[in-house]
Amino acid sequence: MATKKRKVDSECRAFNDEWTWKYFFTVVKDKPVCLICNEAVAVFKEYNISRHFTSKHKNSNYETMSEYERKQNVESLRKKLSGRQNFFKKVNTIQEAATHASYIVAYNIAKNNKALSDGEFVKQCMLQVCDVLCPDKKNNFQTVSLSRKTIDKNLTS
Repeated sequence: MATKKRKVDSECRAFNDEWTWKYFFTVVKDKPVCLICNEAVAVFKEYNISRHFTSKHKNSNYETMSEYERKQNVESLRKKLSGRQNFFKKVNTIQEAATHASYIVAYNIAKNNKALSDGEFVKQCMLQVCDVLCPDKKNNFQTVSLSRKTIDKNLTS
């Protein structure tokens, strides 16, 4: 009789917060990730996490740090990691907002039976108004695509 193969996902292992300052690990999307080298370990097992830390970072000065120094270092590494993650989220939200704005303008042009080339005129007006009201956001307005082809594509989709 064949035995069932053990699955790691069904073991319901949890991340221990002590491992954060002890081995410089944190959880990102249900995976333990090393704060030093950003490598992910497959399973929430202390042995796997400690083995990664001792084998990959044994020559670094992290092992000789006091507990207080480790905790400070962990916080700075966490901030760096979250900064890198938020950088990509911010770019996506700006791009999504620009696409949404393009659809709104295309809808209003079609609703008022205007020529599709009016999108370029609207964009020129938006950029000039932006120069006066909020010059720091001009790059966001420039990413809105309002060419004749884009307006046509937005209306047909």
